[in-house]
Amino acid sequence: MSIRPSSAADVTRLVEELTAGDVQRRELAGARLAVIGARATSALLVVAGDPSRNTAARVTALETLEAIGDGRAAPLAHSLVAAAQNDPQNDPQNEAFAIAAIGVLGQVARGKDVRATRAFDRLAALVVASGAPTALRLAALSALDGQPERLLKPLYEALARDPASRVVARVTRRQAGAVEPLETLVERGLPQDPDVMVAVARDDGERTSLTTLKRAVEAIRARERRVAREDERARWTVARGVLHQHLAARGSRLALYDLRETLEQATGPLPVGFLSAAAVIGDLSCLTPLARIWVEAPPDDRWWREHLAEAFGAIVAREQVRRRHPTLRKILERWPASGVLVAMARR
Repeated sequence: MSIRPSSAADVTRLVEELTAGDVQRRELAGARLAVIGARATSALLVVAGDPSRNTAARVTALETLEAIGDGRAAPLAHSLVAAAQNDPQNDPQNEAFAIAAIGVLGQVARGKDVRATRAFDRLAALVVASGAPTALRLAALSALDGQPERLLKPLYEALARDPASRVVARVTRRQAGAVEPLETLVERGLPQDPDVMVAVARDDGERTSLTTLKRAVEAIRARERRVAREDERARWTVARGVLHQHLAARGSRLALYDLRETLEQATGPLPVGFLSAAAVIGDLSCLTPLARIWVEAPPDDRWWREHLAEAFGAIVAREQVRRRHPTLRKILERWPASGVLVAMARR
């Protein structure tokens, strides 16, 4: 028995399913349309380019077009990316459409025709556009995965000193071949180069589970203790600070014990990630080590002292600590010069 080719009626029905509100129906319809292939392109382009359609339907249509890889989707993809780049309001909807459209261009760029060249050029230009939203630049980097090394190497070299730390992190990972997610690295073993670990922490921190971030903190701390060279140990400490910053940004105190111990053992400036974390989730136990570091810091190191004072003040304000609190009184008795810090608390 021969298999009946999918008819226009099948495409119409599946597009209706794709635009329905039910998530499961939408995803199944997208998968079926991807199998149908180029015969569904025209209908999907209508949905993807229709401003009256809901965001989820349009994004799914674009993702399906990416799976199909039909070059006819390139013009719409180019226009959606341009709209997001030129959007002064940075509308999240436009960004979502653009990220999905970048996936389409990445697929088109794998071809060998003029459309492929134009798609590659658009993605490469977006990658190095320092004024473009970081999310779009990262999506473009991912879309270029698999392109010949001779084409990617100049891009990576141009991005080596890019002001967007997450873009640099992604490039560092690509060059080192550290493409495994942070969770996998924690399970199987950390990379040997601490700079690569910093890149992974910056790149994956936002989307990694809190428990994995905590385990990564512990794994890096163990690595630091085994490293003999002070400069290498300091680079591992930077990676740990980045993880603390990600934990704090999500309001987690899972690794507060490590943050506190790091402050207590500090004999000089720490990576800024630790102070950022202390300012956001630090508690009373962090005040004494912060005060001690501030008092011992060189008077001419204004940057370091100001950040320490900001973290101290943030904790005092968040925890509603009064000047007569026993912890502050002990700090003042031990280090009279800390009066400037204690004065941040309310009477």
